[in-house]
Amino acid sequence: MNQDIPPTLLLTIDDVLRMTGYRSRSSIYRLMKRSQIPLPIMVGGGRVRWRSGDIEHWLKSLPAQSYG
Repeated sequence: MNQDIPPTLLLTIDDVLRMTGYRSRSSIYRLMKRSQIPLPIMVGGGRVRWRSGDIEHWLKSLPAQSYG
């Protein structure tokens, strides 16, 4: 992940897709429904944003794949 992203930067769904490698918005919303990804915050006008620090922390907490 990009170490230059401040933890308080607010990310759009497209930013979250780029950071996580998921390809569809429905994948992100499915993870949200299952409480498997940090939930966004409301910023007004029906818009939601994710805190970059929350997404970074979530990505770092995912288990590494082991082979063998």
